[in-house]
Amino acid sequence: MRQTIQLTPRLRAAADWVPEGAVLCDVGTDHAHLPAALLLEGKISRAIASDIRPGPLSRAGETVRRYGLEERVELRLCPGLEGIAPGEADTVTICGMGGETILHILEAAPWTKQGVRLILQPQRSQPELRRWLAENGYAVRRERVVKEGARWYALLLAEGGEEPPLSPGEELAGRPAHWIEEPERLEALRVLTEKNERLLRGMEGSSKPEDAPRRAWLQQAQGELTRWAEEQERLWKNPNGVENSNLK
Repeated sequence: MRQTIQLTPRLRAAADWVPEGAVLCDVGTDHAHLPAALLLEGKISRAIASDIRPGPLSRAGETVRRYGLEERVELRLCPGLEGIAPGEADTVTICGMGGETILHILEAAPWTKQGVRLILQPQRSQPELRRWLAENGYAVRRERVVKEGARWYALLLAEGGEEPPLSPGEELAGRPAHWIEEPERLEALRVLTEKNERLLRGMEGSSKPEDAPRRAWLQQAQGELTRWAEEQERLWKNPNGVENSNLK
């Protein structure tokens, strides 16, 4: 019987964007479930699994040995991509880290702008990551949202390239032109809009000068998010005007 590994929804979404035959580097690999699953599925040829801490890398080694993948997975103890040389991998996954941590990893590895597919799943600080990518020679090609438990995650597919400046709403939710067509986007936008509204209410009455730019940024973002949610709602209603049950 063929061995398989059941990935979590957000890791499965990342796996779906890894191309056939790729040489993968999974940064912050922890248990190495992502590269191991892709090798067992026959989707990638080999992998580098890196982690900054010995404990997670030890767990990755256990996974590799359990599935007999010692000849196809190389374990590297290093911060980010510091132990990976240019040309060693054509696809890099960085999942489950903060957006600012991800951008620092890429900042220290400018070779990732040259023919490397980046699959990024920031846990937080998404606006900071999107803004940095656009300002530093990276272009986001596709985005999707994934719900795992009660939490929504964004997944970005990026590579070296030019990206026009982002608006406040695009920094928060990504550029709509990059979104894949998925009904889940509407619910994710609703959640983001509600969170943004709470932030705006919390700033009501503030006379601090430093709050004014932030309030203006949030207000512009709120207008964009609201408009996009309305557009998504129209997109995912059937011809009779009844909302698709998948959106509830």
